[in-house]
Amino acid sequence: MTKKWGAAVAAGVSVLALSTANAADLPPIYATPIYEAAPELQPVEIGNGWYLRGDVGYAFSSDVDASHREYRPDFNEYQYRAGVGYSRHQYEDFGGGDSSFDLDGTAEFSVGIGYRLTDFLRTDVTFGYAKTDFDGGSRRLDSCYEMGRNTFDPPFDSDELDCRASLSGSVQTYDLMANAYADLGTYVGFTPYVGAGVGAAQVNYEDVDGGASCSYDGSDCDPSFADFTGSYKGESSWRFAYALMGGVSYDLSQSLKLDLGYRYLNIDGGDMYSFDNDVVDAQKFGFSAEDDGFERHTIRAGVRYSLW
Repeated sequence: MTKKWGAAVAAGVSVLALSTANAADLPPIYATPIYEAAPELQPVEIGNGWYLRGDVGYAFSSDVDASHREYRPDFNEYQYRAGVGYSRHQYEDFGGGDSSFDLDGTAEFSVGIGYRLTDFLRTDVTFGYAKTDFDGGSRRLDSCYEMGRNTFDPPFDSDELDCRASLSGSVQTYDLMANAYADLGTYVGFTPYVGAGVGAAQVNYEDVDGGASCSYDGSDCDPSFADFTGSYKGESSWRFAYALMGGVSYDLSQSLKLDLGYRYLNIDGGDMYSFDNDVVDAQKFGFSAEDDGFERHTIRAGVRYSLW
């Protein structure tokens, strides 16, 4: 009996020793993770190639040629008697005379959004604004010359007749342009480019102030020849526009670029200002005018921010 118990105890000790040895070969329970690690959150990509831009610039002064139509309350007295050949009271078209105006230099502002198509080609849409003053007028009022020729005692010397108008005001322009650019390679962070754009410009002339003067042989003409001082209603119109650009950008960071450039903007012609019924009712001298279009040469600086 004693031998049997001894054998049983020995067998149990052997099993326990074997189990302990096998357990020692297993890794500790806490070394095995109970939960898997949560996946890393990835930022949402807005879209490769998209960018925002903002620019400020200075537009240099430029010239504007215009043609005007004159309203003459005294045509009813002269035109039939003298056979001048104009319609009563006014020219029917803008053949009355030529005018010249100077657009002052001014600041320009624009914002836009664009997309890079390739490493060398990108496009954007921009919206710009500028406001500038202008002044000038007609150096010759043709109706004054025609009536002077038929009114003053001969011999009439047209070189002695000086009829001119002087006007001034301000104009606002809003341009919406679609542009395309060719980037010409990047060299130590600098990327030269050229570009072109087409679009539309809204040209808003504010009310125009002015007056006219007339003299013959150093003496004032009869006031009916050119006698007005007043304000004329400014006109507003949408016009076709195109632009040419060139410049260089510099990489301030991976997503931010400094842009220095030049833009040539050409805007089609349209209405400038006109007289209203108050001029007619008061039997005063009146003007309407339309410009032949104008150009703006602008130096610009801005930034482009890539949306990624």
